[in-house]
Amino acid sequence: MKIAYITTATPYNKNSWSGTNYYVKKALEDQGHIVYCIYNSKKDITLKAILYKFWAKLCNKNYQADRSIHNAKKWNKFILTHLEPNTDAIISLSTIPVAYLKTNIPIFIYIDGIYEYMLEQGFYKLINNTKEAHKIEQNALDNCSQIITSSTASAEAIKSNYKIDPKKISVIPLGANIDTIPDETEIINNIKHKSMEKCKILFVGVDWERKGTDIVIQAVEELYNSEFPIELHLVGLQNIPIKLPPYIINHGFISKMNTDGVNKLTQLYLNSHFLFVPSRGEAYGLVFCEASAYGLPSISHSIGGISTIIKNGVNGQLFNIGTSPRTFGEYIRKTFENENEYKKLAMSSYSRFITELNWSTAGKNITAIIKKHTHCK
Repeated sequence: MKIAYITTATPYNKNSWSGTNYYVKKALEDQGHIVYCIYNSKKDITLKAILYKFWAKLCNKNYQADRSIHNAKKWNKFILTHLEPNTDAIISLSTIPVAYLKTNIPIFIYIDGIYEYMLEQGFYKLINNTKEAHKIEQNALDNCSQIITSSTASAEAIKSNYKIDPKKISVIPLGANIDTIPDETEIINNIKHKSMEKCKILFVGVDWERKGTDIVIQAVEELYNSEFPIELHLVGLQNIPIKLPPYIINHGFISKMNTDGVNKLTQLYLNSHFLFVPSRGEAYGLVFCEASAYGLPSISHSIGGISTIIKNGVNGQLFNIGTSPRTFGEYIRKTFENENEYKKLAMSSYSRFITELNWSTAGKNITAIIKKHTHCK
């Protein structure tokens, strides 16, 4: 099939949107499709947008110019100008570009969450254009042939907030954003021979508050003070508001755009015992897919898309929001000290990646949906 692939940011940068734009494109290409990209990262610079942004800044809030109706309507002309002949399907990774798109070509949306869902997860603090944003979402959802979303929580949010036929919604989890799939033999050997002398915790995230970094540090601190052998590795944080003790190592931001960065991240995943990111708000949680790819069990809160990725006792454990750091720590201690159970959990984490949390599976499932709703067979 020939697919027009629409994104609001470059699909060629693995650091953009956690690499999702890049990896969805690659997953489609790996299924044998001809994929050409249409993207425009330019923002709305109307006087209205400038004034709203200024006012929002004074109120310590955020005006999203890209969610204005003016901006959404501009996408129609932009896309129609760049559509190539004999295009079989259009796939957009955002609702905004296709909200007012007028074409006979079937439109598919693949998203990790609609506007209202993202509000619930604490991503936006908007002023003035909330009504516009909701209208754009409804138009886009009505305009497409099929809505594909990455989690059950997101699918439920679509059903409850917008008038959409449930048959129009499909759930396909995003895969792990890594270029080289870890070799099964290497992962099995790594799990079997991993040292259990010291428990190594890995945290990956750039937002101190939303990702629950304070919870991680407090849980690790309590374990350390109880003479439990533990070490914490932080990745992604560039501004840390506290002084870190010797048993907490900050690696800063590690880029996936170069070999050194990829190798460093790989070793951190392989050498750690748990990924611990107790997010307070999360649309999906790609980092948990990546952890499973390396046989690394994950620990987090049961919120948003995380509940689709992490299955208790399979590739980690979920806890309710408000769970104390001590409770998290008790789970870490108990699981780590039972070596057989821990390694069984690590193996099933890898199995979950192989069966569902990978881009090959996602690409096949997306292809099946497109074929079902187009003339292509």
